[in-house]
Amino acid sequence: MPDLQRLLAFSALGDRDAFAQLYEATRRRAWAICLRLLRDPAQAEDAMQDAYVKVWHQARRYRPALGAAEAWLAAVVRNTCLDRIRASRRDPAESLDQLPEQAQPHDSAPGPEQRLQASLSQRRLQQCFDQLQPRQRELLSDSYILGLSHAELSARRGLALGTVKTLIRRSVLALRECLAGAA
Repeated sequence: MPDLQRLLAFSALGDRDAFAQLYEATRRRAWAICLRLLRDPAQAEDAMQDAYVKVWHQARRYRPALGAAEAWLAAVVRNTCLDRIRASRRDPAESLDQLPEQAQPHDSAPGPEQRLQASLSQRRLQQCFDQLQPRQRELLSDSYILGLSHAELSARRGLALGTVKTLIRRSVLALRECLAGAA
């Protein structure tokens, strides 16, 4: 597999060849995530296209110190799919014109306090995540970021399905407990 981090860096600089290589190297995983979440090939195709447009425009936001390039790409794809799912659940009659004046989008931009709070929450989550055992961190990342099913994780790691489920459940409970202790 090519160096995704390098390809993302060149894509951020507008290198179309690097982006084409990045797409070729990651499209199968992205397609699997889209299809798994949306369960409709037409919706999955649209979401995948939207996701790669986001990757092209947001490649400069990738920070290698915060995680692997594959995980970042999978998160962009996953979030794009989740946005589509949320959008399909909204009432189509609701529009921005019908919102009260105080709820207009320009008023909802986060202020300094909200950005600080979000930063502190993210930092606390990272601290709690770092307290997990390496195997727990890997399973959680593969499950929630890459979108792998428990069965796929079981086959990939050579662990029993019940063991994978137990490890993920215990990891989630440990994170929940750690975060509750911070509150």
